Amino acid sequence: MSGGLLNLGARALMSNQVALQVTGNNISNVNTAGYSRQTAVLSAVQGEFTGSGYIGKGVEVSTVQRIYDQFLAKQATATASIKALDVTRAEKVAQMEDIFVGGTNGLGQAINNTINAFSDVANAPSDLTARTVAITQTQEMAARFKSASNQLSDLQQNAQLQLRDDETVINAMAEQLASLNAQIAFALSSGQPPNDLLDKRDSMLNQLNQKVQTTTVPADDGSLNVFLANQPLVLGSKSATVSFSQPTNYPGDQNTLKLKITQSGGQVTEIDENSLSGGEVIGLLRFHNTDLAEARNLLGRMALAVTTEMNTQHVAGVDLNGNAGTNLFNPIGISAIAATGNSTATVNAFVANDSQLQLSDYKLTFGAGGVISSVTRLSDNANVTPAPATTLPITIDGLTIQAGTGTPANGDTFMLRPYDQAAQQIQVAIASPSALAVANPVQATLGTQNTGTMTIGSLKADPAVPTGSPLGYQASVHTNSPMAVKFVSSSQYQLVNPSTGALMSATTYTYTPGQAIPPSGDAASQGWTLTLTGTPKAGDSVVVVRPSTATDLAAQKKDGGNAKSLYNLSTKPTYDKTPLSDTYAALMAQIGVRSQSAQYAADVSSSIANNAEAARTSVSGVNLDEEAAHLLQFQQAYQASAKIIQTAQSIFDTLLQTMR
Repeated sequence: MSGGLLNLGARALMSNQVALQVTGNNISNVNTAGYSRQTAVLSAVQGEFTGSGYIGKGVEVSTVQRIYDQFLAKQATATASIKALDVTRAEKVAQMEDIFVGGTNGLGQAINNTINAFSDVANAPSDLTARTVAITQTQEMAARFKSASNQLSDLQQNAQLQLRDDETVINAMAEQLASLNAQIAFALSSGQPPNDLLDKRDSMLNQLNQKVQTTTVPADDGSLNVFLANQPLVLGSKSATVSFSQPTNYPGDQNTLKLKITQSGGQVTEIDENSLSGGEVIGLLRFHNTDLAEARNLLGRMALAVTTEMNTQHVAGVDLNGNAGTNLFNPIGISAIAATGNSTATVNAFVANDSQLQLSDYKLTFGAGGVISSVTRLSDNANVTPAPATTLPITIDGLTIQAGTGTPANGDTFMLRPYDQAAQQIQVAIASPSALAVANPVQATLGTQNTGTMTIGSLKADPAVPTGSPLGYQASVHTNSPMAVKFVSSSQYQLVNPSTGALMSATTYTYTPGQAIPPSGDAASQGWTLTLTGTPKAGDSVVVVRPSTATDLAAQKKDGGNAKSLYNLSTKPTYDKTPLSDTYAALMAQIGVRSQSAQYAADVSSSIANNAEAARTSVSGVNLDEEAAHLLQFQQAYQASAKIIQTAQSIFDTLLQTMR
């Protein structure tokens, strides 16, 4: 009897000792990240049959169990992964927003200063100081465009460096997970769970998901297979590697990075970051490939609009020496990126109409004979292929796309990114103040026999039409032929050749004070627009001719008509019907909305992740008050077990004494 009691007490003593040890371990790891609370699972030992029935044989520790809720753990890992994406992206977008500042140091102010400088030149066309200031302001504007572009490039490089660091970390984690899988599978063969190894693997998996979102599938041997967008990253004790490089289809794309996974056998798979919704690297990739790309496009589109408008207007004028105007800015080159497997042909583009520019990249696919078979606007995936299909050049969304070298072969594909490098290329082409073409190429003179009250309101040169040759602007598309406006009544006029009197247009036009002559888009246009005020009489006329006499040429040097036209560009609508002077404000607004949206997403996902982690911790975390109560409970049980042994010993001693 005493022997059975002794064994029962010994088992109880050892079981409670294990329970005390587990409780102490919980208390010791209260601040250990990733530690799951453990508990000793006690079970009754099978009783012994006697004539009086089954008599219990005490207690034993069947296992030490982790307090672990798989659902809560997965939820906490997934939400933490989404939080890492949103917080990383929000931080980067906020840094990007800081580039586009307002005020006197902003790019918008530089654009306005440049345009306003031509107002001063218009008031004093022959003043070299005013001309020098205009060139200086133009150079300052170009410098601020480049500065903004360089800062975007710095952000891009920083994001790329972070991705390289994350690449190293992810690959190291994958190797560690594979090693832990092997250790856990071996330990489980003993029939008991290796709790600390399981915690370590869960912690490692959580850290991995902070970098890139994964999914897991448990194996029969206890190992955990880890997948990255349906591609295996860890299979049992083997791991793959990840890398970040340019797209496989467009290896010349310097501004796009793709996540690639390489299996142990060498097979490389490119993963679309949009198929993953969590992890720091996905946040970096979305910033790098989307947010940063849009900022480059916004800045580049603005650079193209500003330079195109100012170039075409400047080309239409005449400089201080009577020469036709040239480009104020060097033409910005736009080259398409060739796809893998293309022929050696190249494709480029230039801005034909900046008011039609869309904030988008384009995918071009060619058929046989260099015919365009498909043009896709990637911002909305709209098919904008010209109908009927034709060879280059074609004009789409204000861009004229033309062949560079060679003829595209059947199946050639190009990625056209019109804006991403535009701001970096902006450069002032004129250094001499006298080369500013601020005078009109023609002069208007009232007829000497006029009897009405008509006066000249304004005369301005129409902007030149941009053409690609291959990337420049045509020096002058206007003939500026002499023309006379001859009134047949106080409300009607005709356009005639002042030398011959022959009609230059069969139309008899209606006169309205302040309205353009010739009307906008009229076939009789000679490259200038005249407005008149007052009331003419029949026989009154206005002659518009190129200056030829010394007197006229001297007067032309004092003419600032084209400078006025350059100044008036500030109110001219460009893309999205935005006046040129407001394009930077529109850019700031778009970047600001993007930053605000990213920060809101980060705040929401952070709140959700914190709540999910709190729910997981409430189950698996260590509560010191609870453990203190367990400590007292098992201490008392341990002392009671010792009392059983003491009682058994006393009975045994009494029995021995009786036998003596």
